[in-house]
Amino acid sequence: MQGALAQAAANLLAGGNAIHNALGFLASRRVRFLGSGDAAQAFAGELVSVLPLPFDAKIVAAARGVQATGVLLCVMSGSDLTRCQCFIDLALAETKARVKKILVMATTDWARLRAFPPRGADRHSRI
Repeated sequence: MQGALAQAAANLLAGGNAIHNALGFLASRRVRFLGSGDAAQAFAGELVSVLPLPFDAKIVAAARGVQATGVLLCVMSGSDLTRCQCFIDLALAETKARVKKILVMATTDWARLRAFPPRGADRHSRI
C-alpha cells in the first residue's frame, strides 16, 4: 500500500514537471515559428518552463499529503522508516531543498551561511 502511495505522489510531481516542460517546448516552438534563432528559442523555452503556474502549489501539497499518509501508514504498521518509500522520497526532497538553499546562499552571501548550522549543533557555538 505504501509503495502505491509513493508512486502516486511521484506521479503527481512528475505530471507537474511534464506540464512545465510541455509549455516550455511550446514557447520554444512559437519563437522558432516567429523566425528567432536558436538562442532565443532556448531562452524562451527555459523561461516559460520555470515560470510558476497557479496550480503548482496544489500539486506539491497533494503529493506531500499522499507522502505523509504513506509515512503514517508505515509508522502505524511498525515498519522501519528507512524502508518506507514515502518517507525516503519526502526526506530526499526536503534535503535537496535545504542543500539548494545553502548553495544559493554560498554564491550570494557567505556571511549568511551561518543561518544553516549542522543539524543538532548548538546555534550559538562557534565553528
